[in-house]
Amino acid sequence: MYLADTLSRAYLKETSDSSNTTDEIESINMIDELPISEERISELQEHTRKDQQMQELKEVIQEGWPSNKWNVPSNVSIYFDIRDELTLQNGLLFKGERVIIPKSLRTVMIKKIHSSHIGIEGCLRRARESRYWPGMNAEVKDYIQRCETCRTFERKQQKETLISHEIPSRPWSKVGIDLMTFRSKNYLVTVDYYSNYWEVDYLEDTLALTVIRKLRAQFARHGIPDVCFTDNGPQFDCGEFRKFSRLWDFQHNT
Repeated sequence: MYLADTLSRAYLKETSDSSNTTDEIESINMIDELPISEERISELQEHTRKDQQMQELKEVIQEGWPSNKWNVPSNVSIYFDIRDELTLQNGLLFKGERVIIPKSLRTVMIKKIHSSHIGIEGCLRRARESRYWPGMNAEVKDYIQRCETCRTFERKQQKETLISHEIPSRPWSKVGIDLMTFRSKNYLVTVDYYSNYWEVDYLEDTLALTVIRKLRAQFARHGIPDVCFTDNGPQFDCGEFRKFSRLWDFQHNT
């Protein structure tokens, strides 16, 4: 038997990390992902700068949140329960990938969302794609319920027909992925179409990269599926998730 003598081996003068960390750690420019014009972004930045609550929220985010809600300035305490999802970038505040709208622009945003008269549910879906403020859902509903055109549209709108899926030939070949909220916490739910086996992962935030990190762990345990079905949420309808599906070689359907 021969044992290798590690100390006598020639060493390398230079070494490099074989793993490409740039694929693992990415810097996301949230503004690039917003379906909002540059003019509107500039307007948001200006109104955010002039909004006292937004400025107080910026300060708390930059300095760090107190551990106790009662030590948070009263003007921004409403954001305490979602503090882990809040970020600041280029003068704008974000909850996950949704920009926080300052109070002075909220009515303008509701009118813009409502302009197509697509009913309450349609307007709420559009609002949730990229915008956020506390109480947004209730304000959007209240505004649209006063619109006769939208109420008529809601009465006439037919429910979507349920689409049945063919059962795959093996486990974890086809999975459905979605986000859910329970007791103010977000979770990632993945369901196998073959066995109805499901997994639930707690999400620290709803960013695309957080979702991708959880899915990588699931795929490491069960294998990479052939097809993943999701909705058109911002975590899935973005460049990061498209890149993920391409690099990991699975089909992404909505």
